[in-house]
Amino acid sequence: MLESEIYDWLKKENINTPPYQLFGISDEVDVNFYPVALKIESAKVVHKSDFGGVVIDIKNREELQQAQKTILANIKAHGVDLDNTDHLIATQMCKGIELFFGVVTDPVFEKVIVFGAGGIFVELFKDVCFIDSEADEEEIKRAILQTKISALFTTGFRGTKYDLKPIIDLIKKLQKIEASELDFNPVILTQTSLTVVDARAKFDKIPVQTKKLRHSPEIFNPQKIAIIGASQHAEKVGYAVAENASHYKDVYLVNPNLDTLFNKKVYNTIAELPDVDTAVMAIPAKAIKQSILNLVPKGIKNIIIITAGFKEVGEDESFLAALAAEYNLNIIGPNCLGMVAKNINLTFGTSDVKPGPVNLISQSGAILAELMDKAAEDNIGFDNIISVGNMADVDFADLINSYEGTSPLNLYIEGVEHGKNLLRAIRKSKAPVNVFKAGKSKAAQKAAFSHTGNLSGNYEMFLGLLKSTGVKFINNINGLLYPHQFKKILVITNAGGPGTVMSDLISDKMFELNAAQIEQLNKVLPSNWSKNNPIDIIGEATHERYLTTLKVADEFGADAIYIIITPQFMTDVDQIAAIFSENTFKTEVFPIFLGGEMVESARKFLHQNKIPFFEELNDAASFL
Repeated sequence: MLESEIYDWLKKENINTPPYQLFGISDEVDVNFYPVALKIESAKVVHKSDFGGVVIDIKNREELQQAQKTILANIKAHGVDLDNTDHLIATQMCKGIELFFGVVTDPVFEKVIVFGAGGIFVELFKDVCFIDSEADEEEIKRAILQTKISALFTTGFRGTKYDLKPIIDLIKKLQKIEASELDFNPVILTQTSLTVVDARAKFDKIPVQTKKLRHSPEIFNPQKIAIIGASQHAEKVGYAVAENASHYKDVYLVNPNLDTLFNKKVYNTIAELPDVDTAVMAIPAKAIKQSILNLVPKGIKNIIIITAGFKEVGEDESFLAALAAEYNLNIIGPNCLGMVAKNINLTFGTSDVKPGPVNLISQSGAILAELMDKAAEDNIGFDNIISVGNMADVDFADLINSYEGTSPLNLYIEGVEHGKNLLRAIRKSKAPVNVFKAGKSKAAQKAAFSHTGNLSGNYEMFLGLLKSTGVKFINNINGLLYPHQFKKILVITNAGGPGTVMSDLISDKMFELNAAQIEQLNKVLPSNWSKNNPIDIIGEATHERYLTTLKVADEFGADAIYIIITPQFMTDVDQIAAIFSENTFKTEVFPIFLGGEMVESARKFLHQNKIPFFEELNDAASFL
């Protein structure tokens, strides 16, 4: 649509536009409203400014006629021949704050609204946010607050604070408009109005993804499990999965060449199996389809395909989604590590998996194996662990929507295909959702595609849309192991520097000591202690001072206490480490042992006693 056509269309949509007048390119131009902007209006010229097709702040008739000559000369110099189908459009100039509103059609998230600083600042500063076309008013507000220009609506500028409601109202209108691409730039904001000064739009049909969001709680509730491809060879995946699961009573092993394995009967064919609801497949890719068909008469609901060699290497896997739809199956994978649910380990990762409060869902099997191993060492437990692999069928959205608990859902994501479903699932989730996003750079996106067969997409859009739904992004991958959402943290340290660094890392979560609490600490600490949080108990502190301070601080009502230990000459690190084996504190306590050889024995003690601790300050802040 041409600009004048867009103005007429916007008026029908009750969107405010300036007065305008249209002229033929050889007409004498004059208007009864000044100042004005004169612009070329031609299907041959998409970006008017690039062709010298705009003159602004014209104050009188003489300037207007000169602007006409200038624009026509500029267009001609760019090799564009204008004719009687082309026009000049004069629009009344509006003074105020320049904003940008837009609509884009994204292959992952479909229709998305863009809002931010307008005019030349769109490209210069890229101060924009992304808003889903299905976002409600609260989600829209959260998105807007991600921009720097949102300060106009929160704190104001030079004594003037602007109303956010007209912004939200226009975004709501854009959510309903069936445009595949749209730019309003600039949109002029004043104390009393919001006016679209320049606009362009495309009305191609917006593609809508057909994958329906699934609710299948049975994914997390395996009862009777078959392991297809159980192996007696320790170097095989089928051996590791079978061994990890062999302690569970209702696990049935299948291998055509074995009679027993891990003191269990081995079935030679799927046909011999009793009814099963879940199956793990570690067999060649070419055998997968027939094996699924053979399992259907057994009442199968969940199939976990560990086998690789599908989309990630360019092979077709679309038949998996087709089978899932035809037989009402949940297919996880292929190319995955497996899953842990109901304390049943159906992975080829570590066998040492403890129950706990975290759901860990990962697109990378290798990352998941690493985190599971670290969790075993640090005595961290899980509610569920799922490796999604290529997501030929079940994806992140399905899993979030199927989980009926409230424990945190911690996701390692490289890329998604059905972004709209992901946002819908997050909005409905009773559990908090935390994300570590890989594939931020173009190089990483290329690696992720070759790895999982999923495009990583636009990182800024992904980040903005998920943040607006309430997702917390984790910057350190080890943060995926933790469930905690602490709001107020106390820090006890024997050194000022690390305490200051920790304060920077968790600045919005620092517990504020009141006068009474400071007085309580005065009674047990040297007079030169810090008198605030972080509680600096001075470099000569030994385990007695740490313990005394911790017992006092344990009564203050913080969500967590971080104990920083730096290795100084008088620091009895082994005795300090022993404090944490008592585990008698009301508050969550996390020791942070900084250093190398001098604290190695303390760290070893904590490892041996399965006591969680940190070796770096960044790790301690990674999940907050």
